[in-house]
Amino acid sequence: MKLKLPALPGLLLLVALALPAHAADPAILGEPDEDLVKQVSDLVLENIQVAQCGSTACEPATAMERLDGLLPKSMIAEVINRGAGSAFAQLCGFDWGERAFLPLMRREEASGCWPQRQMAAIEVTHGFAKNFYDRALASDVGTCTADMKAGVEKYLDELRKFEKRKECPRK
Repeated sequence: MKLKLPALPGLLLLVALALPAHAADPAILGEPDEDLVKQVSDLVLENIQVAQCGSTACEPATAMERLDGLLPKSMIAEVINRGAGSAFAQLCGFDWGERAFLPLMRREEASGCWPQRQMAAIEVTHGFAKNFYDRALASDVGTCTADMKAGVEKYLDELRKFEKRKECPRK
């Protein structure tokens, strides 16, 4: 399955200007379109068994999960944005794991919103999104500019302000 990503010129402008989508959790991309959210959700459902659910591999998606999904669409969109932010961070030489991915996972675990299976789905969603944006950035951008680096650093700094979830996302 090939994902349809948003156009990179617009993304680069947003990064250069460091415009967050909303104050609580800044996003480099704005809101992903429904097609992208659906495609990533489907990929996660098809591949959840590659993730760890506690000390064992997750079971494949159930029939009910295939109908309802593993995560609310709003959460999938949020994690796609974080994966894109991680890809930009890596391109610009920042430690994306420490500054973008691990804070996301710590926040979600501390929120109490998600059982192990959904935490695994968050991790897999981030991985797919980061991988897709890594490839797109490598082919369409190549190197990080000074303006882009400043925008990404501002984005990563803003993530520190969003350490606790006020309420659990719903479907």
